[in-house]
Parts: sequence; structure tokens; C-alpha cells
Amino acid sequence: MPDAPVNAETLVELESRAGDLAVYRLTPRTGRTHQLRLHLHGLGIPIVGDPLYPVVRETSVDDFTRPLQLLAAELAFTDPVDGTARRFVSRRRLPLTPVDAG
Repeated sequence: MPDAPVNAETLVELESRAGDLAVYRLTPRTGRTHQLRLHLHGLGIPIVGDPLYPVVRETSVDDFTRPLQLLAAELAFTDPVDGTARRFVSRRRLPLTPVDAG
């Protein structure tokens, strides 16, 4: 709804570009379902391999031939239970290949 209050926020920063493709750093301030996918789709830059946006593509749950090119390279937050700073870094890199995704 156009007049509804914003319920999801993501900072989107361009990291690099190669032809028609680009890598973006996404920093979500909220955690809504499909938030990153919807925000990028809304900006006209849908995620490569996305089976839902911009068009639903029927895919089996165990089909990794075209993996979604969305990677949580780093995740950092303050633990809500004990206040400890937590940080996790992935060893994986984009582009994800079917071997990486399995």
C-alpha cells in the first residue's frame, strides 16, 4: 500500500560492476521475509538465479543448477541474550556454482 509506513529497511551499496551484472553490499536494518530480494527487485536489479522475482520459476527444492546468487558474506549483531558482539564470516564467494550450493 503506497501510504503504509515503511516496515523494512536495507542499505544498498554498489561494490563492483562487470557488464550487465553487479555485486551489491546489502545491510538490512530489519529482517522481513524476502526483504533483500524485494528491495533489489523494486530497484530493477533482481538477484541472479532468483526463482521468485521477477517471475516465479518452478524449481524443485533439491535443484541447485541455478543457485540464487545471494550470499551472507558476513553477519554481525549484538546477541540479544547476553549483549556479546557476534560476527560470522563465510568462506564462500560469488558467483556460487552448483557445487558450492549443495
